[in-house]
Amino acid sequence: MRFLGKLLRRGAYQPTLPGLQVPRRAHRAAGDKGDGARGGRPGLRLVTESISRRTFLSGTLAWITAAIVSAVGAPVATALIWPAFQKSKGDWSPVARLDNPGPNQADLSAVDKPILTHFTALVQDAYLEAAPQNMPVFVVNHGKGQFTIFDVRCTHLGCPVNWDQKTKKFYSPCHDGVFDSEGRVLAGPPPRPLDRYEFKVEKGVLYAGKLFKVDDSLRRVTS
Repeated sequence: MRFLGKLLRRGAYQPTLPGLQVPRRAHRAAGDKGDGARGGRPGLRLVTESISRRTFLSGTLAWITAAIVSAVGAPVATALIWPAFQKSKGDWSPVARLDNPGPNQADLSAVDKPILTHFTALVQDAYLEAAPQNMPVFVVNHGKGQFTIFDVRCTHLGCPVNWDQKTKKFYSPCHDGVFDSEGRVLAGPPPRPLDRYEFKVEKGVLYAGKLFKVDDSLRRVTS
C-alpha cells in the first residue's frame, strides 16, 4: 500500500476514460489557470480521436445483448438476437462427400438415420464483415439422392435438439419440445416443425443452401 501511494503521488498511475485526456500535473505558473479549470487545477480535455465503425458497432451490440440477457435471460436473448443479426452469405456450402468422406466429414451413407454434422458458411453478423462459421445440422439420407438437412435449433427458443435413435424422435432439452423423424412437432411449445436447408448433390458432394421454414404439412412457407 505504501508503494502504491508513492506511485499515485508521483503521477505514475493515471486512470483514463475513453475520449477524455487528463493532464498529469497542474500548471502553477503565475496567471496560468490550467486547461480551463479554476485555481490551477488540471482540467479535462475532450479528445477527438475517431474510432472505427466496426469498433463502435461491436461495442454497441455488446451492450444491447448484455441488457437483453439481464432482462429476459440467456435462452430468450439467443432466440431474439441470433436470427435478427445473422445472415448467411453465399448460395451453397459443401457438407460432405458422399462416396468417400474427407477428414472431419460425416459418413452419410446410412439411410433414414439423422447424422449430426456441420458445414462452414460465411455469416453476416449485424453490420460486421462476413466471417466463416460452423453451422450444425442433422442430415438424413433418404436414398436415391434425396436428403433432408435440418437446422439443429428448436423453433421455440433456439435450443439445440438431440436425436434419440431408440424412440426415433428429436428432443429439445430446454422446454421439452419433441419432434418426429421428419421434424413435425409432437409435444411441447415449439410453434412449427424444425427448419431445414435447401440441398443439392453435385459430383458426389452434398451442398446446403438457404435456410427455410415449413408448415405442419411440411410445405415450404418462406423463400
